[in-house]
Amino acid sequence: MTQAAETELLQRVWDYPLFAALYGRRSRRFALGFEIAEGPFPYRSRHAALPLDEFEEALLVAAGTGVSGIPLWDGSRPPAVRYGDGRTFGSTAHGRRTALFFTNDRGVFVIDPTDVTASKLAEIETRDERQRTLALYRQHRKQLADGRLAIPRRVPPLFGHNMWNCNMPGTTLFMPVCDVSLALISLILSLVDGEAGRYVHGHGGGMNIIDDRRGGCPAGTEPWLASGLIDRAKVLPLSILERQACYFMFSEPAVICHNIFLATEAMGLGGWMHCGFLSFEVMQALGSRMVGGADQPAYPNPVGVDGVLEGFCPPYFANMDAAVDAALVRISRGRASEAQPYTMPPAEYRDAIPRAPSDAGLACTKAVCRYIQQTYGRFPASVDTMHLMWFMQAHHLDADYYRKFFHSGALGPTHAAHMAAWHGDAAER
Repeated sequence: MTQAAETELLQRVWDYPLFAALYGRRSRRFALGFEIAEGPFPYRSRHAALPLDEFEEALLVAAGTGVSGIPLWDGSRPPAVRYGDGRTFGSTAHGRRTALFFTNDRGVFVIDPTDVTASKLAEIETRDERQRTLALYRQHRKQLADGRLAIPRRVPPLFGHNMWNCNMPGTTLFMPVCDVSLALISLILSLVDGEAGRYVHGHGGGMNIIDDRRGGCPAGTEPWLASGLIDRAKVLPLSILERQACYFMFSEPAVICHNIFLATEAMGLGGWMHCGFLSFEVMQALGSRMVGGADQPAYPNPVGVDGVLEGFCPPYFANMDAAVDAALVRISRGRASEAQPYTMPPAEYRDAIPRAPSDAGLACTKAVCRYIQQTYGRFPASVDTMHLMWFMQAHHLDADYYRKFFHSGALGPTHAAHMAAWHGDAAER
């Protein structure tokens, strides 16, 4: 494809109406080279599979995890130092710890969105700057293995209704993996520190974390209950705290996949977002390190992929004290761009923000994290460190299948025009 043709297609996709994408979005599962042998729509494609090219994949990555600009942090308690900058996906956790893994016929790849930062409030302001969206894929894509990821074609890990078309030749399968360990440490730090915690400062003492799986005993917090840093009345069961850390993080992969899904509508690709799988063997295939737990030795905990996405817990750190120290560096010292979204002097901004943590708050946070890891042999205790919840698959549609079984509105104008506009000599498919 020529540079001029690529630029024209990029502008066309960028200008696609948002509400047209929202209301035109459908799961379109049948691609070139596919076969479905059961149910009401049996069909075998007459065409060979056609993989997405790198330009198509780059646009999907830009939609899912692109750098959009500097966040405003326009609330009452913004962080003193931002880590990373605005992305196309939102984050409720200060840190964004979701890495986008994906596989195609060529190999297994990962893009970590924390590798880059924004340079200004709106990263893409002009039509000429839109080409910069492709840089995330082209400059920050890391290949982990040759060939398609070998996800076992059985139940489990796949569910039976997705066996016929998930991760088939010609497809690109996106797999965003999120880290719960940093979110949990950050939450504990913000909730127990009655002096400086962002979520409790000025509202009495910190949260009283108890272990509801051990009769409601303090989760390592006895000294700070006695000192008054923690308010005994503000009871927070450990199981709920860990679920809250999941709630903070699970939005990221969902939004990443949905962004990619909307982009397939603008581009005229097929695909669908699904969770019809069990992630354990998929994480193993991705190379995740597995660590056994005291309660569930038969179900090891995926703690990270070495050198790619490593949890804030052993074995990547000698102990939880070291993991908390590293997390604090990540949370409070940041690596954002020098540009700022506000007009006031930086010192005036920082002076108006509660500065966490206090020495007592940090010590209490370490004690809670030590308690979790020592009691359960893992961190977190009741949920996995790394989570893979969603697949988003993208592929080239077989229009013949849809013409045979569905009304004309099943495919939109971008789908009907895709092969001619994007692949030229393959337009006869």
